[in-house]
Amino acid sequence: MIDSDTQFYAASISKQFTALAAATLIVDGKLSLDDDVRRYLPELPAYRAPVTVGMLMHHSSGIRDSLGLLRMTGMDNVGQASKEEALQLLFRQNDTSLVPGTAYRYSNGGYLLLAEIVERVSGMAFADYANQAIFKPLGMRSAYFLNGGAPRPGAFAHGYVPEGSGFAMRDTFPRFSGSGGLMISMNDFARYVDDIDRVHRVWTPEIAKILLTPGRYTDGSPVEDGAGLGYGGGLHLGERGGERIVQHTGSAEAFKHAFLRFPDRGEIFVVFCNRGDWTASEKLKRIVVASGSSYPGMPLIQPTGLFHSDELDADYRLKPEGDGLRADISSSISKSTTTLHFVPKDDGRFHAGTMTVTPTDDASRILVKRGDIGELLFTRVGEGGAN
Repeated sequence: MIDSDTQFYAASISKQFTALAAATLIVDGKLSLDDDVRRYLPELPAYRAPVTVGMLMHHSSGIRDSLGLLRMTGMDNVGQASKEEALQLLFRQNDTSLVPGTAYRYSNGGYLLLAEIVERVSGMAFADYANQAIFKPLGMRSAYFLNGGAPRPGAFAHGYVPEGSGFAMRDTFPRFSGSGGLMISMNDFARYVDDIDRVHRVWTPEIAKILLTPGRYTDGSPVEDGAGLGYGGGLHLGERGGERIVQHTGSAEAFKHAFLRFPDRGEIFVVFCNRGDWTASEKLKRIVVASGSSYPGMPLIQPTGLFHSDELDADYRLKPEGDGLRADISSSISKSTTTLHFVPKDDGRFHAGTMTVTPTDDASRILVKRGDIGELLFTRVGEGGAN
Protein backbone atom coordinates (compact mmCIF):
# COMPACT_ATOMS: atom_id res chain seq x y z
CA MET A 1 0.00 0.00 0.00
CA ILE A 2 1.35 3.42 -0.97
CA ASP A 3 1.60 6.04 1.79
CA SER A 4 3.66 9.15 2.53
CA ASP A 5 6.72 7.03 3.43
CA THR A 6 6.68 4.95 0.25
CA GLN A 7 9.75 5.57 -1.86
CA PHE A 8 9.48 6.35 -5.57
CA TYR A 9 12.07 6.36 -8.30
CA ALA A 10 12.14 10.12 -8.91
CA ALA A 11 13.39 10.12 -12.54
CA SER A 12 14.22 13.68 -13.65
CA ILE A 13 12.89 15.20 -10.42
CA SER A 14 16.37 14.05 -9.31
CA LYS A 15 18.08 16.73 -11.40
CA GLN A 16 17.42 19.52 -8.91
CA PHE A 17 19.18 17.44 -6.24
CA THR A 18 22.15 16.82 -8.54
CA ALA A 19 22.33 20.56 -9.21
CA LEU A 20 22.00 21.22 -5.47
CA ALA A 21 24.95 18.90 -4.76
CA ALA A 22 27.04 20.79 -7.34
CA ALA A 23 25.92 24.14 -5.89
CA THR A 24 27.20 23.21 -2.44
CA LEU A 25 30.67 22.72 -3.96
CA ILE A 26 30.38 26.02 -5.83
CA VAL A 27 29.51 27.90 -2.62
CA ASP A 28 32.49 26.23 -0.92
CA GLY A 29 34.79 27.50 -3.69
CA LYS A 30 35.66 24.01 -4.94
CA LEU A 31 33.84 24.35 -8.26
CA SER A 32 32.65 27.12 -10.58
CA LEU A 33 29.90 27.35 -13.16
CA ASP A 34 32.49 28.79 -15.54
CA ASP A 35 34.94 25.87 -15.21
CA ASP A 36 35.77 23.92 -18.37
CA VAL A 37 34.45 20.41 -17.67
CA ARG A 38 37.59 18.85 -19.17
CA ARG A 39 39.41 20.11 -16.08
CA TYR A 40 37.57 17.35 -14.21
CA LEU A 41 36.71 15.01 -17.10
CA PRO A 42 39.84 14.84 -19.29
CA GLU A 43 38.37 11.77 -21.03
CA LEU A 44 35.87 14.03 -22.77
CA PRO A 45 37.00 15.18 -26.25
CA ALA A 46 37.80 18.83 -26.94
CA TYR A 47 34.76 20.08 -28.84
CA ARG A 48 34.13 23.07 -31.13
CA ALA A 49 33.81 25.26 -28.06
CA PRO A 50 34.53 24.56 -24.40
CA VAL A 51 31.76 22.97 -22.34
CA THR A 52 31.39 24.55 -18.90
CA VAL A 53 29.86 23.25 -15.69
CA GLY A 54 27.10 25.84 -16.09
CA MET A 55 26.27 24.54 -19.56
CA LEU A 56 25.77 21.04 -18.14
CA MET A 57 23.48 22.43 -15.44
CA HIS A 58 21.47 24.60 -17.84
CA HIS A 59 21.17 22.13 -20.75
CA SER A 60 23.09 24.32 -23.17
CA SER A 61 26.16 22.09 -23.52
CA GLY A 62 25.05 20.05 -26.52
CA ILE A 63 26.26 16.91 -24.71
CA ARG A 64 24.27 14.04 -26.18
CA ASP A 65 21.62 12.27 -24.16
CA SER A 66 23.12 9.28 -22.37
CA LEU A 67 19.87 7.32 -22.17
CA GLY A 68 19.19 7.93 -25.86
CA LEU A 69 22.69 6.71 -26.73
CA LEU A 70 22.17 3.55 -24.67
CA ARG A 71 18.93 2.82 -26.48
CA MET A 72 20.63 3.39 -29.83
CA THR A 73 23.03 0.56 -28.99
CA GLY A 74 20.00 -1.76 -28.87
CA MET A 75 19.48 -1.67 -25.08
CA ASP A 76 15.73 -1.37 -24.55
CA ASN A 77 15.98 -1.63 -20.78
CA VAL A 78 18.41 1.08 -19.66
CA GLY A 79 18.13 -0.33 -16.15
CA GLN A 80 20.64 -2.94 -17.31
CA ALA A 81 23.35 -0.36 -18.02
CA SER A 82 26.11 0.58 -15.61
CA LYS A 83 27.30 4.11 -14.97
CA GLU A 84 30.64 3.20 -16.52
CA GLU A 85 28.95 2.08 -19.74
CA ALA A 86 26.93 5.28 -19.96
CA LEU A 87 29.99 7.44 -19.27
CA GLN A 88 32.11 5.63 -21.83
CA LEU A 89 29.44 6.26 -24.47
CA LEU A 90 29.60 9.98 -23.70
CA PHE A 91 33.41 9.98 -23.77
CA ARG A 92 33.30 8.32 -27.21
CA GLN A 93 31.22 11.07 -28.81
CA ASN A 94 33.30 13.00 -31.37
CA ASP A 95 30.97 15.98 -31.39
CA THR A 96 28.15 17.69 -29.52
CA SER A 97 24.61 18.03 -30.87
CA LEU A 98 25.05 21.81 -31.09
CA VAL A 99 27.81 24.35 -30.57
CA PRO A 100 28.19 24.45 -26.76
CA GLY A 101 26.58 27.49 -25.22
CA THR A 102 24.43 28.48 -28.20
CA ALA A 103 21.08 26.72 -27.69
CA TYR A 104 18.97 24.71 -25.24
CA ARG A 105 18.81 20.95 -25.62
CA TYR A 106 17.67 18.85 -22.68
CA SER A 107 20.28 16.20 -21.92
CA ASN A 108 20.40 13.39 -19.39
CA GLY A 109 24.03 13.01 -20.45
CA GLY A 110 24.84 16.50 -19.22
CA TYR A 111 23.51 15.70 -15.75
CA LEU A 112 25.33 12.35 -15.65
CA LEU A 113 28.56 14.30 -16.29
CA LEU A 114 27.58 16.88 -13.65
CA ALA A 115 27.18 14.11 -11.05
CA GLU A 116 30.54 12.64 -12.09
CA ILE A 117 32.17 16.03 -11.57
CA VAL A 118 30.63 16.25 -8.09
CA GLU A 119 32.06 12.80 -7.38
CA ARG A 120 35.57 13.68 -8.54
CA VAL A 121 35.69 17.08 -6.85
CA SER A 122 34.33 15.82 -3.52
CA GLY A 123 36.43 12.65 -3.54
CA MET A 124 33.33 10.66 -2.58
CA ALA A 125 30.83 8.51 -4.45
CA PHE A 126 28.10 10.84 -5.66
CA ALA A 127 25.46 8.97 -3.63
CA ASP A 128 27.56 9.35 -0.48
CA TYR A 129 28.20 13.04 -1.06
CA ALA A 130 24.49 13.76 -1.65
CA ASN A 131 23.69 11.93 1.58
CA GLN A 132 26.26 13.94 3.52
CA ALA A 133 25.57 17.34 1.99
CA ILE A 134 21.79 17.18 1.49
CA PHE A 135 19.85 14.28 2.96
CA LYS A 136 21.36 14.08 6.45
CA PRO A 137 21.26 17.83 7.16
CA LEU A 138 17.62 17.97 6.07
CA GLY A 139 16.52 14.90 8.00
CA MET A 140 15.54 13.10 4.79
CA ARG A 141 15.96 9.76 6.50
CA SER A 142 14.98 7.40 3.71
CA ALA A 143 16.10 9.38 0.63
CA TYR A 144 19.13 8.14 -1.29
CA PHE A 145 20.68 8.02 -4.73
CA LEU A 146 21.16 4.68 -6.42
CA ASN A 147 24.80 3.72 -6.79
CA GLY A 148 24.81 0.86 -9.25
CA GLY A 149 22.44 -1.48 -7.47
CA ALA A 150 18.74 -2.16 -7.14
CA PRO A 151 16.59 -0.12 -4.73
CA ARG A 152 17.00 -1.13 -1.11
CA PRO A 153 14.53 -3.76 0.08
CA GLY A 154 11.55 -2.21 1.79
CA ALA A 155 8.68 0.10 1.02
CA PHE A 156 9.33 1.31 -2.51
CA ALA A 157 6.75 1.55 -5.24
CA HIS A 158 7.16 -0.68 -8.26
CA GLY A 159 6.23 0.82 -11.61
CA TYR A 160 3.37 -0.51 -13.74
CA VAL A 161 2.37 -0.20 -17.40
CA PRO A 162 -0.83 -1.38 -19.11
CA GLU A 163 -0.64 -4.88 -20.53
CA GLY A 164 -3.65 -6.70 -21.89
CA SER A 165 -6.56 -6.17 -19.55
CA GLY A 166 -4.31 -5.40 -16.58
CA PHE A 167 -0.87 -4.08 -15.70
CA ALA A 168 2.68 -5.41 -15.84
CA MET A 169 5.44 -4.41 -13.43
CA ARG A 170 8.26 -2.37 -14.98
CA ASP A 171 11.24 -1.26 -12.88
CA THR A 172 13.25 -0.41 -15.98
CA PHE A 173 14.96 2.71 -14.65
CA PRO A 174 18.75 3.33 -14.59
CA ARG A 175 20.65 2.16 -11.54
CA PHE A 176 23.09 5.08 -11.70
CA SER A 177 22.49 8.67 -10.67
CA GLY A 178 22.79 12.24 -11.88
CA SER A 179 20.06 12.60 -14.47
CA GLY A 180 17.83 10.39 -12.32
CA GLY A 181 18.55 7.81 -9.67
CA LEU A 182 16.93 9.41 -6.63
CA MET A 183 14.73 7.28 -4.38
CA ILE A 184 12.49 9.50 -2.27
CA SER A 185 9.24 9.49 -0.30
CA MET A 186 6.66 12.24 -0.10
CA ASN A 187 7.59 12.85 3.54
CA ASP A 188 11.23 13.33 2.60
CA PHE A 189 10.26 15.65 -0.24
CA ALA A 190 8.23 17.68 2.27
CA ARG A 191 11.36 18.11 4.41
CA TYR A 192 13.22 19.28 1.33
CA VAL A 193 10.64 21.90 0.31
CA ASP A 194 10.40 23.09 3.92
CA ASP A 195 14.08 23.93 3.69
CA ILE A 196 13.49 25.81 0.45
CA ASP A 197 10.69 27.94 1.89
CA ARG A 198 11.51 28.28 5.57
CA VAL A 199 14.58 26.70 7.15
CA HIS A 200 17.38 27.32 4.61
CA ARG A 201 19.76 24.85 6.21
CA VAL A 202 20.96 23.63 2.82
CA TRP A 203 18.98 25.96 0.55
CA THR A 204 20.85 29.03 1.74
CA PRO A 205 20.48 32.36 -0.10
CA GLU A 206 23.78 31.62 -1.89
CA ILE A 207 22.52 28.22 -3.04
CA ALA A 208 19.15 29.65 -4.06
CA LYS A 209 20.85 32.26 -6.24
CA ILE A 210 22.67 29.50 -8.16
CA LEU A 211 19.68 27.20 -8.61
CA LEU A 212 17.04 29.87 -9.28
CA THR A 213 19.04 31.95 -11.76
CA PRO A 214 18.37 30.92 -15.37
CA GLY A 215 21.45 30.12 -17.39
CA ARG A 216 22.73 32.29 -20.23
CA TYR A 217 24.14 31.44 -23.61
CA THR A 218 27.64 32.57 -24.52
CA ASP A 219 26.17 35.65 -26.25
CA GLY A 220 24.57 36.72 -22.96
CA SER A 221 20.97 35.93 -23.87
CA PRO A 222 18.94 33.80 -21.41
CA VAL A 223 18.61 30.05 -21.80
CA GLU A 224 15.00 29.16 -22.59
CA ASP A 225 13.35 25.77 -22.85
CA GLY A 226 10.78 24.93 -25.50
CA ALA A 227 7.94 26.30 -23.36
CA GLY A 228 9.40 29.77 -22.93
CA LEU A 229 10.77 29.18 -19.43
CA GLY A 230 14.33 29.63 -18.27
CA TYR A 231 16.38 26.75 -16.87
CA GLY A 232 18.31 27.04 -13.63
CA GLY A 233 19.64 24.24 -11.46
CA GLY A 234 17.47 21.27 -12.43
CA LEU A 235 14.42 23.54 -12.52
CA HIS A 236 12.34 25.30 -15.17
CA LEU A 237 11.84 28.94 -14.12
CA GLY A 238 9.62 31.74 -15.35
CA GLU A 239 6.17 33.28 -15.30
CA ARG A 240 2.70 32.10 -16.20
CA GLY A 241 -0.28 34.42 -15.98
CA GLY A 242 1.87 37.15 -14.44
CA GLU A 243 3.19 35.12 -11.52
CA ARG A 244 6.42 33.24 -10.93
CA ILE A 245 6.56 29.45 -11.19
CA VAL A 246 9.28 26.87 -10.58
CA GLN A 247 8.64 23.41 -11.99
CA HIS A 248 9.99 20.12 -13.29
CA THR A 249 8.65 16.76 -14.32
CA GLY A 250 10.11 13.28 -14.14
CA SER A 251 9.43 10.35 -16.43
CA ALA A 252 10.59 6.76 -16.74
CA GLU A 253 8.75 3.94 -18.49
CA ALA A 254 6.44 3.33 -15.54
CA PHE A 255 6.94 6.45 -13.39
CA LYS A 256 5.42 9.88 -14.05
CA HIS A 257 6.03 12.76 -11.65
CA ALA A 258 5.53 16.53 -11.52
CA PHE A 259 6.70 19.27 -9.17
CA LEU A 260 5.34 22.84 -9.17
CA ARG A 261 6.14 25.73 -6.86
CA PHE A 262 4.46 29.14 -6.68
CA PRO A 263 7.07 31.23 -4.80
CA ASP A 264 4.82 34.28 -4.41
CA ARG A 265 2.00 32.20 -2.93
CA GLY A 266 4.21 29.99 -0.77
CA GLU A 267 2.56 26.93 -2.34
CA ILE A 268 4.20 23.73 -3.58
CA PHE A 269 2.47 20.82 -5.33
CA VAL A 270 4.00 17.41 -6.05
CA VAL A 271 2.66 14.32 -7.81
CA PHE A 272 4.46 10.96 -7.67
CA CYS A 273 2.88 8.28 -9.84
CA ASN A 274 3.89 4.67 -10.60
CA ARG A 275 1.58 4.24 -13.61
CA GLY A 276 3.17 4.65 -17.00
CA ASP A 277 -0.13 5.52 -18.69
CA TRP A 278 -0.76 8.67 -16.65
CA THR A 279 0.35 12.24 -17.42
CA ALA A 280 1.54 13.62 -14.11
CA SER A 281 1.51 17.28 -15.15
CA GLU A 282 -2.18 17.11 -16.03
CA LYS A 283 -2.99 15.35 -12.74
CA LEU A 284 -1.03 18.03 -10.90
CA LYS A 285 -2.96 20.85 -12.57
CA ARG A 286 -6.25 19.28 -11.51
CA ILE A 287 -4.95 18.91 -7.94
CA VAL A 288 -3.96 22.58 -7.88
CA VAL A 289 -7.46 23.60 -8.92
CA ALA A 290 -9.16 21.10 -6.58
CA SER A 291 -7.17 22.57 -3.67
CA GLY A 292 -8.94 25.88 -4.24
CA SER A 293 -5.91 27.45 -5.90
CA SER A 294 -5.49 28.30 -9.57
CA TYR A 295 -3.10 27.19 -12.27
CA PRO A 296 -1.99 30.11 -14.48
CA GLY A 297 -3.10 29.70 -18.06
CA MET A 298 -4.83 26.36 -17.63
CA PRO A 299 -8.35 26.08 -19.04
CA LEU A 300 -10.23 25.51 -15.80
CA ILE A 301 -13.48 24.53 -17.47
CA GLN A 302 -14.26 22.19 -20.32
CA PRO A 303 -16.78 23.85 -22.66
CA THR A 304 -19.53 21.35 -23.40
CA GLY A 305 -22.55 21.33 -25.63
CA LEU A 306 -23.34 22.00 -29.28
CA PHE A 307 -21.57 25.08 -30.67
CA HIS A 308 -22.28 26.62 -34.09
CA SER A 309 -20.32 28.94 -36.40
CA ASP A 310 -22.30 30.95 -38.95
CA GLU A 311 -19.11 31.70 -40.87
CA LEU A 312 -18.40 27.99 -41.41
CA ASP A 313 -21.99 26.78 -41.17
CA ALA A 314 -20.46 24.11 -38.95
CA ASP A 315 -21.33 22.48 -35.63
CA TYR A 316 -18.84 21.41 -32.94
CA ARG A 317 -20.36 19.02 -30.42
CA LEU A 318 -17.99 19.15 -27.41
CA LYS A 319 -17.90 16.51 -24.69
CA PRO A 320 -15.48 15.96 -21.76
CA GLU A 321 -12.81 13.35 -22.44
CA GLY A 322 -10.55 12.89 -19.43
CA ASP A 323 -8.85 16.25 -18.90
CA GLY A 324 -9.54 17.20 -22.51
CA LEU A 325 -12.35 17.44 -25.03
CA ARG A 326 -13.88 15.33 -27.77
CA ALA A 327 -15.17 17.37 -30.69
CA ASP A 328 -17.60 15.83 -33.20
CA ILE A 329 -17.50 18.21 -36.17
CA SER A 330 -20.18 18.40 -38.88
CA SER A 331 -21.13 20.95 -41.50
CA SER A 332 -23.31 21.51 -44.55
CA ILE A 333 -20.18 21.37 -46.70
CA SER A 334 -18.49 18.19 -45.45
CA LYS A 335 -21.79 16.29 -45.08
CA SER A 336 -19.99 13.92 -42.68
CA THR A 337 -18.82 13.91 -39.07
CA THR A 338 -15.15 14.15 -38.05
CA THR A 339 -13.99 13.53 -34.51
CA LEU A 340 -11.00 15.31 -32.97
CA HIS A 341 -9.52 14.92 -29.50
CA PHE A 342 -8.27 18.10 -27.80
CA VAL A 343 -5.91 18.19 -24.80
CA PRO A 344 -5.37 21.13 -22.42
CA LYS A 345 -2.09 23.04 -22.51
CA ASP A 346 -0.51 25.72 -20.36
CA ASP A 347 -1.53 28.50 -22.76
CA GLY A 348 -5.17 28.21 -21.65
CA ARG A 349 -6.34 26.43 -24.78
CA PHE A 350 -7.30 22.91 -25.79
CA HIS A 351 -5.09 21.60 -28.62
CA ALA A 352 -5.49 19.03 -31.39
CA GLY A 353 -2.55 19.38 -33.77
CA THR A 354 -2.65 22.90 -35.22
CA MET A 355 -6.21 23.47 -34.02
CA THR A 356 -7.16 25.11 -30.74
CA VAL A 357 -10.36 25.60 -28.77
CA THR A 358 -10.29 28.54 -26.36
CA PRO A 359 -12.93 28.95 -23.62
CA THR A 360 -14.11 32.50 -22.98
CA ASP A 361 -15.55 34.26 -19.95
CA ASP A 362 -18.96 33.63 -21.51
CA ALA A 363 -19.74 29.90 -21.23
CA SER A 364 -21.94 30.15 -24.32
CA ARG A 365 -19.04 31.12 -26.57
CA ILE A 366 -15.75 29.55 -27.66
CA LEU A 367 -13.01 30.58 -30.09
CA VAL A 368 -11.64 28.05 -32.58
CA LYS A 369 -8.44 28.49 -34.55
CA ARG A 370 -6.50 26.40 -37.06
CA GLY A 371 -2.94 27.24 -38.09
CA ASP A 372 -2.60 30.79 -39.40
CA ILE A 373 -6.35 31.29 -39.76
CA GLY A 374 -7.67 33.77 -37.23
CA GLU A 375 -9.96 32.75 -34.39
CA LEU A 376 -13.58 32.08 -35.33
CA LEU A 377 -16.42 32.55 -32.88
CA PHE A 378 -18.71 29.60 -32.07
CA THR A 379 -21.91 30.12 -30.10
CA ARG A 380 -23.57 27.46 -27.95
CA VAL A 381 -26.90 26.40 -29.49
CA GLY A 382 -27.72 23.25 -27.55
CA GLU A 383 -26.76 20.50 -25.15
CA GLY A 384 -24.06 17.93 -25.93
CA GLY A 385 -26.21 14.86 -26.35
CA ALA A 386 -25.53 12.13 -28.88
CA ASN A 387 -25.09 12.49 -32.59
